Amino acid sequence: MAEPVPIPEGLTTRRSRPLIGVPIGEGATEDVRYFTSEEEADRFLSKDEEGIKKALSAIGGWSDLDFDEMLDELDRIRHQSKPTPPIEQDL
Repeated sequence: MAEPVPIPEGLTTRRSRPLIGVPIGEGATEDVRYFTSEEEADRFLSKDEEGIKKALSAIGGWSDLDFDEMLDELDRIRHQSKPTPPIEQDL
């Protein structure tokens, strides 16, 4: 049986390099993979065709709604809702 690969407890990168976190997996097994270049992250993400299709399917998801009607409905909900009572804080 192969020895488990140790997981590093830290990551050091140059200040000028971005740190890009990409969630992988789902639910309790979700991890985050970090990249220090956008090109690396793009290459990794381009392999996830199912995730890309899922994200793109959201485009136009509300296109069947009338925009003015939606704004009127949101305004109605806002006016009919009770305001949140003031929060008292003991500092």
